[in-house]
Amino acid sequence: MTNDKQQITNNQQQTYHIERELGHNLGGGRVTYLATSIKSGQPVVIKQFQFAKVGASWSEYEAHEQEITLLQQLDSPSIPQYLDSFETPDGFCLVQEYKPAPSLATPQQFTPQEIKEIAIATLEVLVYLQQQVPPVIHRDIKPENLLIEHSPKIKVYLVDFGLARPADGDVAASSVVKGTLGFMPPEQMFNRQLTMASDLYSLGVTLICLLTQTKSTEVGNLIDERNCINFKPLVQKWGRQNQLLTQPTPRACLQSQKSDVGAKHLGDNLSVKPKLYNPNALPSASLKTHSKPSKERDRRQNPPLTPPRRGTGGRRQEAQLSPQFINWLEKMVAPNLAHRYPNAATALAALEAIEVVGTSGSRWRENLLRGKLTQLILASLSGVALLTIGLNHINLSNSGDDLQQLLETGQCSSCDLRGVDLRDAKLQGVDLTNADLSDADLRGADLRSADLENVNLTATDLRGADLRGATLRNAILKNADYRGTNFNSADLRGTMLGIEN
Repeated sequence: MTNDKQQITNNQQQTYHIERELGHNLGGGRVTYLATSIKSGQPVVIKQFQFAKVGASWSEYEAHEQEITLLQQLDSPSIPQYLDSFETPDGFCLVQEYKPAPSLATPQQFTPQEIKEIAIATLEVLVYLQQQVPPVIHRDIKPENLLIEHSPKIKVYLVDFGLARPADGDVAASSVVKGTLGFMPPEQMFNRQLTMASDLYSLGVTLICLLTQTKSTEVGNLIDERNCINFKPLVQKWGRQNQLLTQPTPRACLQSQKSDVGAKHLGDNLSVKPKLYNPNALPSASLKTHSKPSKERDRRQNPPLTPPRRGTGGRRQEAQLSPQFINWLEKMVAPNLAHRYPNAATALAALEAIEVVGTSGSRWRENLLRGKLTQLILASLSGVALLTIGLNHINLSNSGDDLQQLLETGQCSSCDLRGVDLRDAKLQGVDLTNADLSDADLRGADLRSADLENVNLTATDLRGADLRGATLRNAILKNADYRGTNFNSADLRGTMLGIEN
């Protein structure tokens, strides 16, 4: 079937006119066509599975039947609709709705805000899949399988459910590993049990490819010797290299280093290095803002880009990817399954609370202390120094150095913050893993999407705090006061609650 005059007719004499070939996979015996329904005039996509052809295998027949069965059960505007399926002399055909949208594998450059919108739109599809009974795991999320429309707003379509499976049994039952190298999470690569967090890894890698302009075929260049997706050195902030984004923290990587050493070879033979994201090369038209996946999104404004402004101390404040967004991406691609968000809903709630584009450290401190300071003076003394006048609540006497680190970077893993007063502080997305916050005052603090894994919150006052989307795995909250605390979408697995005797 190679010319535009050919047709395919199903068992009900419904005829499809072949327009052109869209792609083929000879090993899987599959050819994909763009076609038109003679009856309705509707453009469609036809996947023809030709198992009788040379090089094809009937062993894939059951897998493709499962794809058809699954698509028949799904009803989402972000998944091309199942229309028809029928047998042919050498196999069968699957007919789906055609979406005239390019895939994310098509060379194009996105702003960080657009990448956030793509992430949110894709997570919404995954939330839908994970709400099915049983939940559905796609198993092959990558740029090629995500189609994108730009107008009037960013719209994402998830395609190719050939590897998708319901999560009601052993998803890793096959002895043959299936998926796309570089985008498969370690548990899929090593044929282990998959969970709802498995698709998050693949989405995280996809987003990092967009951010660093890395082709799918070159994704192995992002994998380091610890089997981490090492993207931080490739992220360039507006105007100069982002000093806050240093080498990836080894915490999540070391957990799977011994068992997943086989992943290192993915990038050994690739010589083309990923490009840096350079926002200064983009047209200075607008950066799209985003709030929630609702009617608010339709009302969002697109403020024009403005030059970096100077802070009150005279230091130039330059735009950069926020540390919270970097931490969110790092959590998405954690090699250890337990260190990722547990599901798409939690990852979505965490991302919605994050501003992906921020400014340099002085602005971070300003945002962090907003509502707590009557006056804040920032200056540069021997690098970066924090001077405060008129602090209403914050006490630097007990944990001065660690608190200063938190205020300057938003990251304070294993810090001693016992008894610190951070009432009403803006702490979205901060990294406080393994920190000691016992007896601290966090009333009204905004801790959305914060990483509080293994944190000690014994006797901490959390009344009215916002912990939506926060990670509190294995945290200790004994004798803590969390009346009125918002734990919606927070990860509370292993958390120790209660009152000590």
